[in-house]
Amino acid sequence: MKSLRSPLVKNPSKAPTGIAGFDEITGGGLPRGRATLLSGGPGSGKTIFGLQFLAHGAHDCNEPGIFVAFEETSNRIVANAEGFGWNLPELHLKKLFFLDAQPSPELIHKVRETEDAGSAQALQELADRYQFDALTLLLEQACRR
Repeated sequence: MKSLRSPLVKNPSKAPTGIAGFDEITGGGLPRGRATLLSGGPGSGKTIFGLQFLAHGAHDCNEPGIFVAFEETSNRIVANAEGFGWNLPELHLKKLFFLDAQPSPELIHKVRETEDAGSAQALQELADRYQFDALTLLLEQACRR
């Protein structure tokens, strides 16, 4: 059975992920200039997807990238990525940067306390505290819906 789609054509409005099949079914990758939220349970591949996208961008497309680590330290994430054969420290010298942004234990406690009252408000406080513009934008858009 042949694919109904034509071979992948570079689309300037999309950023290729380097993930086999994903770029084809999305018509070139992720939308440029827009926030993309990956959602899924633990172990569903969100971190790996993000790292693949950033590593491909830095290595093959000469594009900068920032990985913001909320749960694990960036050192641990880099060490885990070695299992995929990705030399992230080498890419760090090019254009890939890591930011450790683990929230304080006090903030985690506050988020847990306010989950019943509205986790969006708790996330907004996190975004305000760490001044994450992209996260703030996502939360504002989510609250408008």
